[in-house]
Amino acid sequence: MMPFLASLFGAIVGSFLNVVALRHGARGLGGRSACYSCARQLRWFELVPVVSWIALRGRCRTCGSSISIQYPLVEATTAGTFALIAATPLPPALQLAALLVAVFSILIAAYDIRHTIIPDQWVVLFSLSALLYAWIAGAAVLPVMMLLAGPVIALPFYVLWRVSQGRWMGLGDAKLTLGIGWFLGLLDGVRAIFLSFMLGATISIFVLLWLPRLIHALRRGRARVSAPAYTMKSEVPFGPFLLAAMWIVWLAGAYGYAVPILNI
Repeated sequence: MMPFLASLFGAIVGSFLNVVALRHGARGLGGRSACYSCARQLRWFELVPVVSWIALRGRCRTCGSSISIQYPLVEATTAGTFALIAATPLPPALQLAALLVAVFSILIAAYDIRHTIIPDQWVVLFSLSALLYAWIAGAAVLPVMMLLAGPVIALPFYVLWRVSQGRWMGLGDAKLTLGIGWFLGLLDGVRAIFLSFMLGATISIFVLLWLPRLIHALRRGRARVSAPAYTMKSEVPFGPFLLAAMWIVWLAGAYGYAVPILNI
């Protein structure tokens, strides 16, 4: 699979994922795309992944209302992920299975960031696609350790959710780690979990404390950034960190590199 063609296909898939994520629970997938403010149906040249958002400067051509940056971010992320998967030296069957995992990963991450919740049906599809990948990787025979990797990785998250009654960890995150364990296996799954906490701690501090004020200050043309807009009590979705860490570990392994997270 050629990475360039894979990236183009990924951008198109990313555009569809935006539709699914934004319409879930609000309206059906049928019908033409339209501006959420003025309800004008969008023309084809306003729906080109990434390019249209940049050309329109993130605003509706008719009413001037802002267009969510989620659109180009999801499209670009999907395009980049598809290209990276296509460039791996893996058999085509494994690449296709990994692309399927990527689709549900990005869909879950986009929705979790926006709503801080992970729909059960998407977690099920993600876990099934991860299990399919493990099945293909194991030459149609799933060893016991591979099957146990999912529950073993998910158990601590379930315990955290149970003990805290959802205050420390969401049940959706526990369900998500089941598929992560099946996709990566036990050792790489543990590496991904530790990496996700490191990413979460580093990025959350920046996002919660400084990023909102930084953006606000830049928009107003000020040089200094004042006090944080959020507190550490603000709810931050953990699913995207889990999925980002999963892909970092998987891609590193696929390209033959080791991730220095608990060198085990």
